[in-house]
Amino acid sequence: MIPEHYRGREQAFIKHTLLKGYIEKLFMIIGQNEKSISYVDCFAGPWLEGSSNLDDTSVGVSLNIISNCRKALAGLSKDVHFRALFIEKNPESYRKLKSFVERSQWSGIDVKAINGDFYDLRGEILKWCGDDSFVFFFVDPSGWKEVVEIDTLRPLLQRSKSEYLINFMFGFINRFYTQAALEQDMKQIFGSVEDLSEMSPEEREEHLISLYQERLKGSLPPHQLRPRSARVQVLCPQKDRTLYYLVYLTRHPLGIMKFMEESERLDVIQRIVREEAKQDRRVRETGQTELWSAASFQPVECDRPDPSRVKEYWLSKLTCEPRRFGVVDLADMLEETGWFISDLQSAFKQLQEENKVKNLDARGTRRKNMVHFEQGERLQKLEP
Repeated sequence: MIPEHYRGREQAFIKHTLLKGYIEKLFMIIGQNEKSISYVDCFAGPWLEGSSNLDDTSVGVSLNIISNCRKALAGLSKDVHFRALFIEKNPESYRKLKSFVERSQWSGIDVKAINGDFYDLRGEILKWCGDDSFVFFFVDPSGWKEVVEIDTLRPLLQRSKSEYLINFMFGFINRFYTQAALEQDMKQIFGSVEDLSEMSPEEREEHLISLYQERLKGSLPPHQLRPRSARVQVLCPQKDRTLYYLVYLTRHPLGIMKFMEESERLDVIQRIVREEAKQDRRVRETGQTELWSAASFQPVECDRPDPSRVKEYWLSKLTCEPRRFGVVDLADMLEETGWFISDLQSAFKQLQEENKVKNLDARGTRRKNMVHFEQGERLQKLEP
C-alpha cells in the first residue's frame, strides 16, 4: 500500500491521496463551465521528498493532475486555461521548485514559482489570481503561526469563485491552546479562549475543529450560496492521536458530496497505511519479520456511528408527506453529522427493510445506493 519513497512520510501519502482524488474530480466538474482554472499552493516546498523527480510532493501531484485534466477536458472539446502558482520561502527548496516547474512537460499550463513568505505575499498572490478565474487555494504549512489565523487568511477568503483546502495543524495547536503566553494567538484562530476542562479529549477536539470551521465559513463574503465546510482527520502514523485536519471550504453542495466520497475512500486507505507503519516499527524493533503482511489487513470500522443513531436521524428528516432529497439535502446531512455517505445509505436500506421508509422513485429497481441524491428522489416515512 505505501510506496517505498513514502516510507516514514505516511501522513504525506494520505494527504496526497486525498489531493489526487478530490482535485481531479473538482477540476473536471469546474472545467465544464469555466474557461480558466487556477491552482495556488501557498507552501509548496518541496521539503522531505523521497523521489528525485518530485512526484511524491504536492507540486508533482498537483501538476500531474492539472496536466491530465487539461488533456481530458480538451478531449471533451472544453478549452480550459490552466494556471498554477507555487509559493516557497526556503531558498534551497525554491531552487528545486523552480527547476521542476520550468520543465517542458508542463507545456500548456501557465506555471509560476515565487520565492517568499506567504504572509508577505498575500497581495501578490491575489493580484496573480485576478478576478475572473476559478481558484483553488491549497494551504499546507509545516507550522501554524501567521498561516491559519482568520485574519491571515481573510484576504484569500474574501475572494469570490474560490475554494480552499487548509492543513490545520491540530496536534500543535491543541498543545498550545491553554498556554497563557499564546492566548492572543489562540484568539486569532478561535475568536476566544474558553475553559474546556470539563470536556473529554474527544469532546474538546470536536469543539475546537468545529469552531474553526464555523469561523472560516463566517469569513466568506455574502453570496446567494451559503458557505460549507468538511474535513478529513489525519492521524499520527503510529499513534492514535490527531496530527492534523485537512479542512475543505466551499459554497457548492456538490463539492461537499464529492469531498466526502473521497474522504470515505481515504478512511480505508489510512487504516491500512497506519497498520503498515506500525508493522514496520515492530519489525525494526524486534528484527523479526511477521507472518502476516499488513497489506492484507482488513480495516475494522470500529469508529463508525451506531446504525441506530443514523436511522433515528433519517426518521427525523422524513415525514409521511413525500419530499425530494437531492445534493443540497445530502450536503446538509453530511455537514450536520460528519458521517460518510455509506452510513446514510446503509441506514436507509435498513429502515426500508423494516418498512419504515420508502423511496418512491426506486420501485422495481435493484441498486447499490438506496438514494440517488444527484438526480433527486422522493422519500417518505411510512405510517407505523
